Amino acid sequence: MKITRNVLPISDLYNWLENKSLIINRTYQRSAGLWPKNARTFFIDTILNGFTFPKVTIRQTIDLKTKKAIKEVVDGQQRLTTIRDFINGEFALSSVSSLYKGCKYADLQPDSQSELLSYEVSVDTIVSGSTEEVLEIFRRINSYTLPLNTPEKRHAEFQGDFKWFILEMVKLYSPMLDKYGILSLREIARMEDADLITELCEVIMKGITNRSPESLRRLYRTNDEVFPDKDGVKSKFTSTMDFIKSDLNKVCTASVLTNYQLYSLFSALVYNKYGIPSASEKEFGVKVIGKYTEDSNMAAQNILELLRAFDEKATDGPYGDFVKACSSSTHRIASRKTRLKWFVAALQCKMR
Repeated sequence: MKITRNVLPISDLYNWLENKSLIINRTYQRSAGLWPKNARTFFIDTILNGFTFPKVTIRQTIDLKTKKAIKEVVDGQQRLTTIRDFINGEFALSSVSSLYKGCKYADLQPDSQSELLSYEVSVDTIVSGSTEEVLEIFRRINSYTLPLNTPEKRHAEFQGDFKWFILEMVKLYSPMLDKYGILSLREIARMEDADLITELCEVIMKGITNRSPESLRRLYRTNDEVFPDKDGVKSKFTSTMDFIKSDLNKVCTASVLTNYQLYSLFSALVYNKYGIPSASEKEFGVKVIGKYTEDSNMAAQNILELLRAFDEKATDGPYGDFVKACSSSTHRIASRKTRLKWFVAALQCKMR
């Protein structure tokens, strides 16, 4: 067995599929058509924007009777058939593609068509490998692959409106989570950013809850076919995150916010301006004021004072309840509500 590694333009792979010189081997691949429209759109958008995607693997053998090479796809069927179907005008891109929404291949500008056709795909060609050797290749690939974690499984399971909304927000705000040390690059690589952003959206939609993978999965399932309050949730979410970046920049640049503290700070901001489900004014002792804070500079100082007390583990000080709520059971509803109460007081300049 020999493996050659090369790059081929999409135009070559497309023409091979069309003239049947490259065939789909269903011994290795699932049947075509498993990707829903949004997933297909995201893949084509990936190409049109010049991003990379995983390599395709082809097996090449020689037909001794015809003395011709036989090429068959053993990994990459969904990618190649999606490309072929798009070029053949079989589907238009959905709203997942912000630049090319509603476009079929024929609707693209000539430059975009040319860039798509000339896009180079990494291709491994297995030359004269036996079926047993090909299967062994994939057994070895799979043995090195990390099992999917909970957010990765959720994003593999759902393909509807809510999933793509979360990915849109991830694209906008994941750099912020990295820049200010709220999540590590390793956590972001495993989609922990999507998990956190989903929890923040859950605050807007459902209020303060215990951290629960099943609760987040229910959000995806309920809003999979149609996400009726997308515009409202998006407006509140982006406005609040942008306020944190700009008006509370001193807090961000101090690099002291953890993911669970961001959750509570975000919740307090939403409470102050909009109110949130399951959080009454009576319970928290302060009213919804219709704005994020009374004074951004004073609020930032108050928040840093709270976080400094946590850093010093000052459980016996004036902010002891807050410190304790940051120290254990950080994702339980009781701890979340305690931190929320303190952040609301800090934002409304009522800590003392």
